[in-house]
This record gives sequence, C-alpha cells and structure tokens, in this order.
Amino acid sequence: MSSFFGKRKSQHAATPALGTTPAKNPNAPVPTPLERMLMNAGPIRNDGSDKFFGMENFGNTCYCNSILQCLYYSVPFRDNVLSYPRRSNPESVAQAQANAPARVPPTSQANGNAKKPQGPSSARNAGTPPNQQQKPEDKDSPEYKKKQALITGPILNMSYENSADYEMPEDLFTSLKDLFEAVVVNQSRSGVISPSRFLETLRKGNEMFRSAMHQDAHEFLNLLLNTVLESVETQDRKLIAQQKADAASSESEDTDIAKVESGTVSFPSVLPVPTASPNKWLSDLFEGTLTSETRCLTCENVSQRDEPFLDLSVDLEQHSSVTACLRRFSEEEMLCERNKFHCDNCGGLQEAEKRMKIKRLPKILALHLKRFKYTEDLQRLQKLFHKVVYPYHLRLFNTTDDAEDPDRLYELYAIVVHIGGGPYHGHYVAVIKTQDRGWLLFDDEMVEPVDRSFVLNFFGDQAGLACAYVLFYQETTIEAIRQEQRNEGKARMSQDVTNGLGVMPKHSNEMNRVPTISPITSLTMPGEAAQYAALDHAATAPQLKTNGHVETPSSPHLAAIRPTSPIVQSKKEKAKEEKVRKEEEKARKAAEKQFEKQAEKERVENEKQRRKDLANKLQDAHKRQEAELRAALEASKASKADEDRRNALERAETYSPTSSSPSGLDRFKRSKSLRFGSLTKKDKPRSNPSDENVSEPPSDSVPSINPNESETQKEKEKKNRFSIRKKSFGKLT
Repeated sequence: MSSFFGKRKSQHAATPALGTTPAKNPNAPVPTPLERMLMNAGPIRNDGSDKFFGMENFGNTCYCNSILQCLYYSVPFRDNVLSYPRRSNPESVAQAQANAPARVPPTSQANGNAKKPQGPSSARNAGTPPNQQQKPEDKDSPEYKKKQALITGPILNMSYENSADYEMPEDLFTSLKDLFEAVVVNQSRSGVISPSRFLETLRKGNEMFRSAMHQDAHEFLNLLLNTVLESVETQDRKLIAQQKADAASSESEDTDIAKVESGTVSFPSVLPVPTASPNKWLSDLFEGTLTSETRCLTCENVSQRDEPFLDLSVDLEQHSSVTACLRRFSEEEMLCERNKFHCDNCGGLQEAEKRMKIKRLPKILALHLKRFKYTEDLQRLQKLFHKVVYPYHLRLFNTTDDAEDPDRLYELYAIVVHIGGGPYHGHYVAVIKTQDRGWLLFDDEMVEPVDRSFVLNFFGDQAGLACAYVLFYQETTIEAIRQEQRNEGKARMSQDVTNGLGVMPKHSNEMNRVPTISPITSLTMPGEAAQYAALDHAATAPQLKTNGHVETPSSPHLAAIRPTSPIVQSKKEKAKEEKVRKEEEKARKAAEKQFEKQAEKERVENEKQRRKDLANKLQDAHKRQEAELRAALEASKASKADEDRRNALERAETYSPTSSSPSGLDRFKRSKSLRFGSLTKKDKPRSNPSDENVSEPPSDSVPSINPNESETQKEKEKKNRFSIRKKSFGKLT
C-alpha cells in the first residue's frame, strides 16, 4: 500500500483545522489538498453531498470503510436511507451524540485488532540509543496523513444508536442510517468518522466478521444490501399490519356507534381496507433480474428461470475488458456428460445449451470482478493479476437481448481497489467521483483529491499490486455526458491558456521556421555538413545552355568556402566573403519574393476559375429550372384545353333535344360539373338491363351523341384521371 500511494506527493506537514487562518511564520502548516479544495466551496448544503469524511480503521476494517464510502456517495441510495421511514430530528441526533459513550482509540482495543503504538516504548526500539529511536516520518506517506487527520478532526464518535427515534429495532440498517445522519447534520465539511457501533452490530449478527483476519469487501457489500432489503420489508409489513389493525378498530367503533344510534343491524363494508404498498426503493436501485435459458438439444424445448441479483459477478481473462467479460458471461454453455440437463418434456437427462441473460437492468450496477480464484494445485484461493480494462461509460451489449431498456448507458462513479498479493492479506481503498469536487481517494482516515486519469491505474498490470475489485456504475444519459465533457473542456482550455502564456507564440514561430543552413554556419561545419551549403541556392532556377544541359549554379566552390586559419585570412578576403554573403542573401530574398508572387498569382487564378465554375453551375441550374417551368406551363395549358372540351361535351349532352328535359333537381344531379375527377370504375354505366327502372341513374351514365366521339372522350378522360381542377358552375340553369 505504501509503495503504491506513497508516490503521490502532497504539500502539507501538520494539518490545521479547517477554516482556521494559517500562521504567518514560515513554519506554519500548509493546508492539505482537500482543505485547499474546500476553502472556497460556498455554503454547506443539508443533503451531505459536500461532506468529505474519512473513516477510522480498527485494525482490519478497511473493507467496511471502502464499501460505506461508495454507498454514501451513491446519491439516490443515501437519500432513501435518510428519508426511510422518516428523517430524524437534528435535536434527537445531537442528544444521542451527547449521551454517547466515550470513544475508545484503536490502540487500546481488546479484540486483537489493535495497532501497535509507535515510539520508544515499543519492543522494537527497546535498548536503542535515544537519537536512533525516533526516525523522521515521511510527510508524504499515507500513515502520516492518517495520523494528522485524526489529530485535526473533528472525530464523529458513532458509539451510539438512535433507532428509537424512527421506531425500528437496531440492526445494520439503523446503524447505517445513524452514520449517514451524523455526517449530514455535522457542521464541518471534513473530518473522521469512528463507526464503532456499526462494527459492533455487524459482528454481533455475523460470526465471520468477528475475527481479525482479512475480510472480503464484496461479501460485506452483499451482506449489507441484503440486510437493508430485509429490514425495509420487515418494517413495511409491520406498518401494514398496524394500519390494518387501526382500520379494523376504527371500523368496529363506527359500527358500534351506528348500532346505538339507529338500533338496526349493520353489515361490514365490502370495500378493502387501504394499506400502504411495500417500499421498493432498494430493489429499484440495485436489484436486477437474471434469466437462465436452457434449450434441450433433443426436443428443442426452452425452459427459463428468473432470479434477482443485487450485484453481478463476472469471471476474468488475461488481457481483456469488462465488456469482453460480460460477453463471455452470456455465452452459451454446453451441458453434457456429467452435467446433463433433466428435460421435463423428454422425461430424462439430455444434452442442452445454457445461457445467462439480464432481463431487467438495475439503476446502479455493482460489478464484482472475480480476482480471487480457488486453485486445486495449491488447495487455496489465489489472486489473479489479470489486466482487465474498465471504461468510464458502459453499455451491456450481448447480455440484454430481451431487457426493457437494453441500450441503457452507465457511468462509472466508484471503484473499490484491493492492494495486496493474495486474498488473505492486503488493504482496500475507494476512488469515488463526487458531484461537485470530482474524483477523490478515500483511504481510511485520509481523503485526497485525485485526477481523472488516476482512475485508470487499477487495471491489474500496474506496479504495487493494486487492482480494481468492485466497480459501481450508475445510469446516465448522452446529454449529461456531453455537458460534462464541455465543462471539462472549458476548464482544461482555461488552464492551458493560463499556463502557456509566452510559450505558444514562440512555439508557433519555431514551427513555421524553415530550417536552412547559411554560409556562415557552413563555414563552421566540418566534413559532410558543409556540403549542404549549396542548398541555399536551390530557390534560384538555373539557366539552360543551348545544348540542353543545366548550367552549374553560381555558388562558390566547396573548396573556396572551406574554413581557413584566422591568421592567414586577410581583410580583403573577409570583405570578399562578406560581399558574397550579401549577394547570396539578396538573391535568396529575391527568389523568395518571386516565389511568393508566383504563389499569389496561382491562388488568384484558382479563385477566378472556382468562381467561374460556380457561375456556370448556377447558370445551368437556372436554365434547367426554366425548362421545367415551361414544360409545366405547357402541360397545364393542355390540361386546361382538355377540361374545356369535356365541359362543352357535357353541356351538349345536357341540352340534347332527343333527351327529355329533366327537372331542376335531376338536372343538378346528372350534371358532371360538380365532380373534380374523371370517370372511375364505380362510375361506369351498369350493363344490367334491370337498372333502367331505377329512378336515379348514375351521374356519369349519360348517353353520348356520337359513339366514336364518346370513346375518344373516354380515352382522354382516362389519361387525365388524376388532374384536379375546379369546375365552372356559372352556366347551369
């Protein structure tokens, strides 16, 4: 533990009380990182979200401290624990704290878990000189920080129980509720909790936690959640029974009063007595449903069995990820040989395929990584140091085929880390993401802020034997993730701008600078480096001779620019070299200027060509649009001419001299000017002769004057069946 977390540097010596003004002398204690973080935190809220208390270790209780911290910073769980069955009165909490027994330090515990006192009186330091007894302590070590946290305080003495305030028997749930309420009611933002009463209640009802051996944090989590669930259900049944008894007594009293007043016999009410429904808040948060599907390979019959779970345990593989482990968790497993399945349909043992799937997803997913595996060779448990990558955000693909919300998105908010080489010894710490202060490291009494990248140090491949053991994921949304990323990006950008003032311009200039070798530099470069001096003239295009060969650039020969002794070199030679250098510099600048001018010219021509192409495209689009518009107008005119001809034909048929003059109402019904479409299949004249006696024939069954003209007209109407125009009613009489 010390080798891993001792690398994290912290600038503090002795921790002062939170909120105190530091002394002005140079030997004044420097605030801890947590205290610096909380100095400008604003007013204290009454929900406990801005409280950061460590927990005292009583020898081997780090497993309990890490799990309790993770559950406290699970906001919905903490709120439900505080409000069930009701919130305690702050006065009753203060009174219970005032009447609590005195705190017993762990050094004087009699349970075998006591820490050895440090100092000259220990057996290790006995007989040594005084100057060698006291060694200077490392102020960056976790042990020193934990001592300073206990010295600074405040220490919440949780040696009392307050279950009578909410009328429940004392158990693990009431002790947990007392612990949460003590933190919320306290006026300090940081300190140390001494959960002695909670540990006493835990050991009283569970024998396996009474020993001084190293305990399993996952077993404690499973026990605690099941105990809380049983306590809540028992309290609900008690409240329901009490409500039924009260309702029955009140009903009997009302019946007796009614008998006395009326003197008649009254019957009991048929309506059921309203009772309170059992509370399901813990089931809604942590409980999910697993479905075991077994398919018989003989009769293809599929049997399902559902079972609830409060935490999900997955096997590990080397160099894998949490997603891969979950995919393997839901893979099909063959049941054969000794593990055959008893099929009810076949009536015997048959080979089958078994698969585990998640039917209902919980809101808070406690994912247990099976780091401890029993090996038959060693006949004991062994820790697996497999590299298993866990993400910040998780979706349970391939495990939730029939779930209600298979694409639910989870966010990592807490990790329980085991540090040690085996399951029988080690240490537990918790890394938790808080609402307002980001990620924090909870190591018993010590609480320190850490960076977001610190969370990814526990895949199992890092030095220090620290591995993630239990992962806590809570449901989230894409919008919440994007908002958090925006906030982190703004903070990172402001930090980069603040830290990089005066560095960014220099960096950009260095990036834009072209690495060239000047003649002065080439004079001092020995060997092959001087040959690159001719590259200074590459920007000037050499002239072609008449025979097509390239003329040699007008640069001095390599032998002429070789360094000579300062004694032999005269003033005339120096002036000549300076003149050559100036001419070369002038030629280089002229070449650069010509190159820039040529580049600008090409850029202007490209822009002109681009604009010309864009104008041509726009012109083609306009021409195509005008052609389509003309075609539409011509089609509209042709349709209008057809409509006029059809109307003329209808008027001719209506005023035909051979037909009897119908009455006004019949003429109105027989006119086709009220219709907006052409003939349909339903409007065709009936071929049955008996239909002639019908008093109201169809409106479209008007006989045509000329058969050929009628057939031509029908064909035109069939072509314009889907043309819709408003008919003219002006000429009807």
